[in-house]
Amino acid sequence: MMKIGVSTGLFLNTNEDLNNSLEFLEKKVKYVELGCDGNINVMEYHSKNPDVVHSYSLNYTLHCPLSDLNLSSFREKIRKASLDFVEDIVKTADEVNANLVVLHPGYCVLKSDYEKATKSLIKSLNDLNDIQKEYSIKITIENMPSYNMFMFREPTDEIINNLGDLGITFDIGHSFLNNNIEDFLSDGVIEKISHIHIHDNNGEFDEHLCVGKGKIDFEKYMDKIKKINCIKMIEMQNKSFNDLDLCIDNIKKYYR
Repeated sequence: MMKIGVSTGLFLNTNEDLNNSLEFLEKKVKYVELGCDGNINVMEYHSKNPDVVHSYSLNYTLHCPLSDLNLSSFREKIRKASLDFVEDIVKTADEVNANLVVLHPGYCVLKSDYEKATKSLIKSLNDLNDIQKEYSIKITIENMPSYNMFMFREPTDEIINNLGDLGITFDIGHSFLNNNIEDFLSDGVIEKISHIHIHDNNGEFDEHLCVGKGKIDFEKYMDKIKKINCIKMIEMQNKSFNDLDLCIDNIKKYYR
C-alpha cells in the first residue's frame, strides 16, 4: 500500500497550532511531516508541550526551517552554525520519533561564488553523514526550485557522488520547474531517493498546488515513482486547503 502523508505546512500562517493541525491530519493520513517554522514550529512547540506529538497515532518526518540555514556558505562560521542547528533539528526528530529529516542544501547569491559554495556544500554533506551515523536518523537533501541562487537544482555528479549514505528528498514540483524530472528518476540517482514531496504547478512558479491542478504529467512518471519505497508527502499551501481530499484521491488514482 502506498504511504501517503501530508506536511503541516498546510497550516503555515494560519491561526492553527501544531496540536490542532495534527488532530486534523490524523483523520486523513498516517504520515505527517513536521515543520520548523511559524505557528507550526515543532522545535518550539515540542519543547513546551512534549507529550502532544506522541499523543497521535502518526508516523513523522521532519522538515528543516525554510530560512536562516545555509549549508553551502563558504563563510565557515555560518556553515558551522548551520550544521550546529541541523544537529538540534535531528535531536528534535529523535525526540518525536521521526525517522527522516529533510534539509535544504543552501544557496549562493553570486554566480562568481558558485564554485566555492559547491565545495562548502560537499564539506557539509560529509559532516551530515557523521551526524546521521550518530543519531541513526535518515538525513535527506531536497532538490530546489528554479531560482538561480539555490543549490542542488539539478542532480549533478558532483553532488550525487558525494552524498555518501545521505538520501534525496525528491520534490517533483521543484524538478518540473527545472525541467529535469527524468534526470532525477534516472539510474544512479533514483536509488538515492528516500522521500518524495508531491504537489503540482503550472511550470512557472512554485505554487504547491493540488495534484492534478497544474501541468505535471504524473501518469508519465507513475511506474518509476511507484517503485520507490518511501513516503509520498503532500506539500500544499493553505490556499489549497480545501483541495486536500482531492489531492489524496488523485495520488491514489495515479499510483494505485
